[in-house]
Amino acid sequence: MKKIILSIFTACALVLTSTALAQIATAEIQGIDETRPHSIELDAVRLDGSVGEVVITVLALDAGGNPVAGAAVSWVVQNSKETPAYVVGSSAAMAAMLGRAYKGADLSVDGGVTNENGEAYLVVDARTSGDTKVAVNVGGIDAKTYDGNDMRIVWF
Repeated sequence: MKKIILSIFTACALVLTSTALAQIATAEIQGIDETRPHSIELDAVRLDGSVGEVVITVLALDAGGNPVAGAAVSWVVQNSKETPAYVVGSSAAMAAMLGRAYKGADLSVDGGVTNENGEAYLVVDARTSGDTKVAVNVGGIDAKTYDGNDMRIVWF
């Protein structure tokens, strides 16, 4: 009996997941490139609302322009400066620091899934000047800004 219930539950979960993913027509990074001052020292390595924090939101939509919930989200942070950029939060996890993006090494971050509004987010910060690109994939679709690019953050 337990095996039958588990099989039915697994089948339903797979159908719901594949339905949500199949519905995604577009994924949009909300906003455009950002330029801002960097955070000071330890403020850059934790989510605290410091001046350098940038919240990047992605929106998953179906063909009718409606939000799609439950779509898997993955982020890639690429840093072009010597000092690291810090990922300090995401819609999947909040921690003192989820990772550091070093020059020349991509940092992959699990973004969880989109919420009921079709959104997911990532929070990035830096403690010195920096130049970082952020790419995001939602349900197999590469999200872009309204002008067709990945998100770029420049700290001064």
